[in-house]
Formats: sequence, C-alpha cells, structure tokens
Amino acid sequence: MHVMDTMCRYQKNKISNVLCKIFRQSIEKNNHKSNSEELSEATEEEITKQLVSKLALQPCQLIYREVAYSLNSKVPQWSIEDVLEWFKQIGFSEFDNNLLENLVDGDLLLRLTEDELRDDIGINNSITKKRIMRELNNLKQSADYSCIDSTGLNSFLKSINPEFSIYTYSMLIAGINTDTIRFITEDQLQNVCGISNDTHRHCIINSIKKMPAYVENMDKPYDAFISYKRSTSSVLASLLKVYLEIRGYKVFIDVKRSNDAKYQNNVLQIVKQSKNFITVLTPNSFDTHLMVSLDEDIEILDNDMIRKEITIAEQSQCNIIPVLNNFSWSSFAQLPDDLKNLNAYNSISWVHEYQDACVNKLVKFMIK
Repeated sequence: MHVMDTMCRYQKNKISNVLCKIFRQSIEKNNHKSNSEELSEATEEEITKQLVSKLALQPCQLIYREVAYSLNSKVPQWSIEDVLEWFKQIGFSEFDNNLLENLVDGDLLLRLTEDELRDDIGINNSITKKRIMRELNNLKQSADYSCIDSTGLNSFLKSINPEFSIYTYSMLIAGINTDTIRFITEDQLQNVCGISNDTHRHCIINSIKKMPAYVENMDKPYDAFISYKRSTSSVLASLLKVYLEIRGYKVFIDVKRSNDAKYQNNVLQIVKQSKNFITVLTPNSFDTHLMVSLDEDIEILDNDMIRKEITIAEQSQCNIIPVLNNFSWSSFAQLPDDLKNLNAYNSISWVHEYQDACVNKLVKFMIK
C-alpha cells in the first residue's frame, strides 16, 4: 500500500505541475490583451475549473506530457519521488517499480553499489550498471552536502582532487569530518568508508598529514597538561611546571597517580580541557610495560596512565609537545602505531645547562 501511495503522489505531483504551468500561461496571455477588450474578472478557482474542464476533453497523454521537474542539489534530503525523477532524467525510468519496492530515497541512492544495483534493483546488464554508476558519481560530485557537512569535509576532499567528493557521503555517514579525519587510518578508509582505490587512499592520507593543527581553545581552561613517568621524569616535569607558572600559564601535573577509576577519569578529563599536552620522554619512557594492555595491574599503573593520556590528548586535538631528556626517536621502532605519532610533533631537546632557552622554545611552540 505504501508503494502505491508513493506512486500516486508521484503522478499527482506531475499533474499539479502541468496545471500550474497552464494556469501561468493563461494569466500571461490575459495580461497582454488589449485594454479595450472586456475581460471577466474570474477568480483563480474559476480559471482552474475551466482548465480542468478543458483537460478532460484532451487525450490522457496531456496529463503526463514532459514537464520540467526541478531537482534540488541537496541529494541527501531527496524523497523517493526525487530519486524516481532522477532515474528518469538519466534515461532509466524502466527501473521505477524496483526502486519503489526498495523505497530508495536520496540517502540510499548515495550509498548504492554496483552489487546492490544488480541484486536489489535488478539491473543485470553490466554496461547499464556502469552507465548508472557513472551518472551517480557525477551526482555525488555536484551534490550539496551542507545539510549534514557542518565542518566542510566535502571542501577538504575537493581541495585534494575534485573527483574525491564522490567519497564525501560515505565518510560522513561513517562519522568522519574535518575534526576527526586526522585520526583515520588507511585501513578505515578502505573498509569503513569503502574507498577501494589505493592511489586515492594514499592521496587522502598524505593530505591529512599536512593539515594544520586544530585546537578548540574556547572550552579549554588549562594552558598545559604535563605527562611524565614518575621513576625517571618527575624532577623535570615539576621544573617545567614551575617555569610555566612563573610565566602566567595554568598548568596541571598529576602528582598522586591513583589506581582509583574515578580519579583516573578526572585526570583524563583535564587532558581534554588542556590546550597543550607536554609529555616528558626519557630513554626508558617506552619500555615493554608501556606496550601491554591497558587493563594490567597496579605494578604498571604509571606506564598505563601515560599511554592513556597520550591517546586522549590526540583524540582531543591538544597541541602535543614532546620534551626529550636524553631520548632518541630510534626507540620508537618497536612501538605500536598510536604512539609512533608522537614523532610527528614539534619537540624540545632538553639541555640542563640551557634551561631558559629550552623553556623559551617550549613557550614558542605552545598554543595560547
């Protein structure tokens, strides 16, 4: 019944379009008549009745004759009727019934794959499928996604390559936007967003790496969070806190390091509320304990929290600044990918003999 109602609404809209067009033409014609000619002051309702009466005497094809159907560019909001009209305009109206049975609207249209065209819409001819997919890709490139793309993901993809806008919708429905895209992996681009082209994935990943750091400062009351390993970095971490506070910065450092879940959650919330995340690295900062599961016992609590803090800092888009105390990046060789990202940030090599210069450089890298 729902399918029949949809088809009736579809045909009713076409009839309404015809009547409105004829009505406008009639008004325009009357407006050009001579002033000397006596015109009856017919109401719009009377004119419409006259038009309906005349249409009843015309062949039925007059009702269904070709009338321009204006499709808006906001494809994600298209109705089922809009999808039917689009298929008609690209020359494939013979699939109307199958589209109606599957209730294909704008959202589903943008998600259609070749396999679904074959299995669900019944398009078995491979050439026909390619033609429809070609038209669909053109539609994706010209579509307006502003209704669901508040961060400008489509513009970012187009800046890489105009053709890449065909991936905009699949990425948006996967929860990707310009705020979260910096954390996406190539595997996710392929398996979650459906980007099968290797070259396209590489281009997108390379462009993501070149994105400027984004920090939401308005809701972050702390200027800096200092993360450190107690056994090796507590002295330097405390020294950095003093240096920064003297310069007027609001700094948080966890001196308690509790195993209490509520306390740990509060600490991680402060990471999220910090503009800058300063992590002090020493030669054994990333020993084997750091690479184990986050559910290990109290004996590795210190290393466990450091890794959690780093992960939250990256997810919260903090401005990350590693401070290296006799630390070498070569020790990153055996680390998991989520920690290897630290090598991509501006870092400070700490030299005790030149503490003021090191702090000056640190402040230069900090976001205010």
